Amino acid sequence: MRLITSPQRRTPGGYSFGVIPTCPDCGGPGVPLMFGLPVREAFDAAADGQLALGGCIVDDEPPNWQCAQQHRWRDADEMAWERQLLTVLVAHGYTERGD
Repeated sequence: MRLITSPQRRTPGGYSFGVIPTCPDCGGPGVPLMFGLPVREAFDAAADGQLALGGCIVDDEPPNWQCAQQHRWRDADEMAWERQLLTVLVAHGYTERGD
């Protein structure tokens, strides 16, 4: 699998560079794939093409990336996925909410 570096993004915490895996089928860049009930910021990010929503049913080993051609795959680097997901959500106004 190839990796690409995402463009520099301004986030409330500063600038962030992310490493995004490329699609093993077409070579296009991936966006984080999120399952479950999305927060408002996830809907906004999905509308902008920076996040993919996978629905409510989650397999044992769900894919965690999706390309623009809607190919889905699982990358073992969960930390990279988590960092990119949080970067995208924060860029759309997400803040951790206390209960």
